[in-house]
Amino acid sequence: MNNQPGDEARHVPWRTQIAVYGVGLFTTSVFHIASVIIPLYVYMMKPSPFLFGLVFAAAHFLPLLFSIHAGALMDRLGARRVMLFCTASASLLPLFYPLAPGIWVLIFLQLFLGLFESMGWIGAQTMIGQYMHGRTTYAGRLSFTIRFGQLAAPPMAGITWDLAGPWSAFILMSIWACGSLFCALLLPVQKIQTTAADRPDVKEGLRNLMPSWSDYRLAFGLLSAPSVAIIVALGALMHMGNSVQSSFYVAWLTEMGITGTAVGLLSPAGAIGAAFFSLLTARLTRYLSGFWIVLLSLWLGILLVCATPLFGTYLLLQIAMFFRSGMNGLAQPLVITLVLRGAGKTNQGKAIGLRGTANRLASIVAPLAMGAIGEWVGVRDAFFVVGGLASLAMISMALYLWRHPEVARKGED
Repeated sequence: MNNQPGDEARHVPWRTQIAVYGVGLFTTSVFHIASVIIPLYVYMMKPSPFLFGLVFAAAHFLPLLFSIHAGALMDRLGARRVMLFCTASASLLPLFYPLAPGIWVLIFLQLFLGLFESMGWIGAQTMIGQYMHGRTTYAGRLSFTIRFGQLAAPPMAGITWDLAGPWSAFILMSIWACGSLFCALLLPVQKIQTTAADRPDVKEGLRNLMPSWSDYRLAFGLLSAPSVAIIVALGALMHMGNSVQSSFYVAWLTEMGITGTAVGLLSPAGAIGAAFFSLLTARLTRYLSGFWIVLLSLWLGILLVCATPLFGTYLLLQIAMFFRSGMNGLAQPLVITLVLRGAGKTNQGKAIGLRGTANRLASIVAPLAMGAIGEWVGVRDAFFVVGGLASLAMISMALYLWRHPEVARKGED
């Protein structure tokens, strides 16, 4: 989204800022809690590596199909309305996990938890455009704020798991998710600008809630701009690393004999790193194109998570987590704002939905591919294979940016 004259001078009220940051904080915290307790719960069932990967891939199937539709709904109805439904649903779903009698029921639950968690994060990013003029400063604050959830929630989840068992851990997850619902209620009611033709009557209301091919066509059309296509691809690779970390990474640590509490206590190091580096993003764009910042930082972050089997001590795991999450924190504000700038004001939700679709595709492929590779060469070597494949993709995009510097310059504020 190109900044319009006067945008930089407009200050967003702090109540609105706090509500938006709160939605992002609690929504992403649910993901981090799930990243601790769901792998532990699945590990208890002793599935094969492929089925283990399928559980985590399932969380991304529905977001893959409906992220663009969710973004289009936010363009049409406003992010607040959509967020109220999604956050309420995400608050209830964790309570069904301890009742799951087998792996296939868990896969079913993952479908919907993944959808509502994804829509919550799409909403938080879309609100940077709808409420905050798409400014990198506000996106940086969002990226900084969500790290407090990453700092506190996973250790609480791991300690609760060890001391009180699965039921208490999933109840904690449900209560935490209620925070995003409360913050969504604090958001100002939006006045969405529409033309007379856009205003549906009551009879057309339900139809407007259903997915529309035109929304998908417009969203995928945004990929015709190289700047949008590259940043969407880079964001997807970031989520590939996140997916490995939230599935096989935890299983590998469990094999090393690390307890749920200790796994949860790795997250604060990541939160501190991400919070610190996210505050540097806006300043670094004065010296280097946003595209190069995103590419180099995400590449290093992926290499760090894929090198996990090389870190034989808990201290090394802490250091790696600090820098791995730090690189994500550095890149995240730019991933959000570069997509918004390329989309234009009327397509912000669709652009974030498009990014979500690509992210979920990567999140489906990564655990499934790693599970299949793990059955072939072993889980340890699968980390290295995934890191090598990600590096090939990063090198390809780096060569493109090197040969087309005009694209890289679009990342300069």
